[in-house]
Amino acid sequence: MNILIGDNESGKSTILEAIELISSGSVKKIETIGIQSLFNIDAVKEFNAGQRTFQNLPKMIVELYLKGDFDYTMNGKNNTEKRECDGIRMICEPDDELINEINDSLQTDADYFPFEYYVVRFSTFADVTYTGYKKKLRCAFIDSSDMSSEYTTNFYIKKLYYQCTENNETERAKHRSQYQRMKNNFCKNDLSHLNSRLPAQHNYSFGFKNGTFDFEQNLMLYENDISIVNKGTGKQVLIKTDFAIENAGDNVDVILIEEPENHLSLVNLRNLIKKLENTVNGQLFISTHNNMICTRLELRNAIIMHVDSEKIPIKLDNLSEDTAKYFIKTPPAGILEFALAKKVILVEGPSEYMLFEKFYYEKTGIYPENDNVLIIDIRGLSFKRYLEIAKILNNKVAVVTDNDGDYQKNCINKYVDYNKSNNIKIFYETNNEESTFEIVLYNCNKDLFDTIFENDAFNYMLKNKTETAYKLLERGDIINIPNYIDEAIEWIRS
Repeated sequence: MNILIGDNESGKSTILEAIELISSGSVKKIETIGIQSLFNIDAVKEFNAGQRTFQNLPKMIVELYLKGDFDYTMNGKNNTEKRECDGIRMICEPDDELINEINDSLQTDADYFPFEYYVVRFSTFADVTYTGYKKKLRCAFIDSSDMSSEYTTNFYIKKLYYQCTENNETERAKHRSQYQRMKNNFCKNDLSHLNSRLPAQHNYSFGFKNGTFDFEQNLMLYENDISIVNKGTGKQVLIKTDFAIENAGDNVDVILIEEPENHLSLVNLRNLIKKLENTVNGQLFISTHNNMICTRLELRNAIIMHVDSEKIPIKLDNLSEDTAKYFIKTPPAGILEFALAKKVILVEGPSEYMLFEKFYYEKTGIYPENDNVLIIDIRGLSFKRYLEIAKILNNKVAVVTDNDGDYQKNCINKYVDYNKSNNIKIFYETNNEESTFEIVLYNCNKDLFDTIFENDAFNYMLKNKTETAYKLLERGDIINIPNYIDEAIEWIRS
């Protein structure tokens, strides 16, 4: 199981599309998308800025390195690493039989790039060519963002039919033959009276359209006698995922799911996750922006991707089993946002969280998001779980915590494993008498709060923490910021 996590434009969809295209072995599919849509634009710009000759034209090579029980046609060194292993590849390069035509075109127009002279070839690492009719890897791609189109539904049903009749062309031929005979009998027995009413001098007659694959094109998938096109988009996601999971390891080797959370209610999303959890066969790739999917399917399966293409994706497979299980069992409090953020401030309570944006703005004149700073209330003392992830990701994290009456024990000794991490720092009040955020905040703003909350303001604030924070935000008074919070803001911005 592989969970791809990343901001928009980080390349999650590209990876899924690459796996699907290579496994398809379909040149027609590449042509439908358009080679120019798949090519890296920087490679084209680099070519146009340099010597525009046939020899300098860029190639597009995509390779899947495989482990498993494959035949001898899959194993070889026909890959960019020259490593002997199993795998398949797609190479898109200029046709060397048209070198003269390509060079002439390049010299004629300085802005021209010869996409139409490129050819696509699919081959194994043993350099054995394969096609869509003789696939080496069986793949199911479920794109929840494109569920409602007629083309997608027809393609899915046709693909399902071919997978259910795999390696049985005789059965397919029988289906087509029976379908054709049914059509002919209908024309002969049921349309004859209608045809008799047509003008005899024109030799017209009603009939059905002819087509080699019209049987497959007229197939429809039903659930409880209702076609899937009449189901909601979320239901279509579940139906298609169900099929892929049930056939994993049998008719499907790899399942690709693009953002399964789209169109699903929370209940249906939970049901989908349970099905994915129980998938034992095949390999699964999921791209997601959903915290629940990341945690329930275990963070050690997560791969963090970056918008900066120079950065290598980071796997969380070295996360301790204890921490991975912790996030499975607890509410997913912004773990995905935490993993993607460059700068994070962790606070341990709702009142700190509610007021922190105000503190940040009063100190800096801008909001945290303008500094690309994320504030997360993890609602409990689970900082170390998040810090374990931060050590792997190397994002900058400030922990703002109470000293609970003993800062040496609760703020220094407790986080000794992170003292040498340059990207992590703990901020706290050093006066043990001021054990919680509310006490520190009151002592910094005693006169103001005594005026706002009148009688026994101190005890009121301790007993009504979130209500206090809400009232302070509603009033909009300037509040003195506790020193340790001021230092945390200063550090996160440095």
